[in-house]
Amino acid sequence: MLRRRVALTVALLTVAALLAALMPWSGSGAADKPKDTTAGTLEEVHQPTAVLLPSSGTVAEYVPNAAEVEALAKLIYGEAGIVPSTTEQAAVVWCVLNRVDNPRFPDTVLEVIEAPYQFSGYDPEYPVKEEFALLAADVLARYRAERDGEENVGRVLPAEYCFFTGDGRRNHFTTEWKSTDCFGWTLESPYTD
Repeated sequence: MLRRRVALTVALLTVAALLAALMPWSGSGAADKPKDTTAGTLEEVHQPTAVLLPSSGTVAEYVPNAAEVEALAKLIYGEAGIVPSTTEQAAVVWCVLNRVDNPRFPDTVLEVIEAPYQFSGYDPEYPVKEEFALLAADVLARYRAERDGEENVGRVLPAEYCFFTGDGRRNHFTTEWKSTDCFGWTLESPYTD
């Protein structure tokens, strides 16, 4: 089990290193800050937490698609960068994956993220923060394990939740657009918040 975790950690770090080598990291542009200025800077609000990896054997060989990791990291940055909970940030990724599996939406991660008028917080010019890239890769690995038949992979958002709205500090996940019946965070989280 330890060998599998080490292999997955190496795979995730490889993806992060590739992203770091290929992506321009900006340091002071307007795109470096989330749009909400009432909650302080990203560093003030959210301290990085360790990403726990699934304990499965099948995900050790899986290396997430770098373009998907990059787009999801930018989505987390724009939609949940100031949210102080890793679990809630991971839920943004699960929402995208829920859409991939739902026949009402496109079939790939990139098509879902880039669909017109869907994620107002996504901008392809946003930076790829390492903590968000690692979180995106972790969720993709958990999703893959779930699709391969594993149970209890660390899903933080049920499959029927395909929408969310934000209030500047938190995102509220729903099964239908503009619904007021929000998810109550009833699943056990694999992350330390």
